[in-house]
Amino acid sequence: MRSARPVRSPLNDHRRILKVNRTIRIAAATAAGVGCLAGASSAFATATGSGATFPAVAYQNWCGTFKSCSYTGVGSSAGIRALTAKTVDFAGSDATLTDAQLAAIGGRVSYFPTLLGAITVPVNIAGVTGNKLKLSGKEVADIFQGTITTWNNPVLVKSNPVLKNATGTITLCVRSDGSGTSWNFSRYLTKMSPAFATAISFSQTPNWPASAIKSAGNPGVANCVKSNANSVGYVDLADAIRAGLQTNVTAIGKSELVKQGGKTKRKLVYVLPSAKSIEAAGSIKVSQIKPDLTIDFTGSSNAGAYPITITTWVLAVPGRAKNGEVKGVLGQFYSPEAQGALVGLGFAPLPKNVLNVAKVAASKLG
Repeated sequence: MRSARPVRSPLNDHRRILKVNRTIRIAAATAAGVGCLAGASSAFATATGSGATFPAVAYQNWCGTFKSCSYTGVGSSAGIRALTAKTVDFAGSDATLTDAQLAAIGGRVSYFPTLLGAITVPVNIAGVTGNKLKLSGKEVADIFQGTITTWNNPVLVKSNPVLKNATGTITLCVRSDGSGTSWNFSRYLTKMSPAFATAISFSQTPNWPASAIKSAGNPGVANCVKSNANSVGYVDLADAIRAGLQTNVTAIGKSELVKQGGKTKRKLVYVLPSAKSIEAAGSIKVSQIKPDLTIDFTGSSNAGAYPITITTWVLAVPGRAKNGEVKGVLGQFYSPEAQGALVGLGFAPLPKNVLNVAKVAASKLG
């Protein structure tokens, strides 16, 4: 069994984040060119957005620098409601709309992927730091279903001898708001465990065990993990870094074909979230890109891929008055400067083939 490798520098090299701001300031100087998708609209007109907290670190950085938009992280479901009510020009969401949400918004919405990111599983267990914990997808599902309730459970100790003397009941930190992060996390766990799919469900608001501590937004869940002993949560990598949990994230196990002794065998390997492992999950063929760009990257079988990698979308409603401004914002989000800055913010850029398709789709927004 392969040991989990240390987390790569994007988790803890804060100097890279300083370089990001400098890079995007340069990009802002060329915003008029970057905003060419906006047609006749001014590249500096302001579009308002709200929604997912997962990409909020990136969106707020870009909006603040390009001066072409504003963005508030309130959760994917709340962002969809705001877009429906026409109180924002675009929404951020890590989840596709439910049938009810789509009907409420008028039956039409466009999805524009903006970046790739990882949903990490940070823990707060005495003596367990340095990314020492290794969990399979099934084990994560059993923990969040409430089937495994203690860290010294023999199933966990088998792969994690460090847990042998861990005491206390596991505390679950989950979202209180309708969340695309919850949607993707539960989507992944339903793939890992039919029992989880039945008991908890795949949803923006999963049916978590009653004992779970609920907090708003990714930052809220990160703070819950920091504040509660024996806890575990699910948080985007950027917010895990900002909360100082980068050495507490779990390596997630997945089945991969590996070469050993001249033969190719299927083995359980453990992968930590990093720019490299996120990008590995994002490597897909053009034929795998859905026409509406609602791509699912969770559970990737690619070698070296982090299993809980997701994309997130800017949502826009065709025919809205300020779609010209939204088109300009997308042009900036898709610029080499903005995409190139993502690693330093705890994310990864879109795969080139996805980016190219997204650019074409954005150019047609009207």
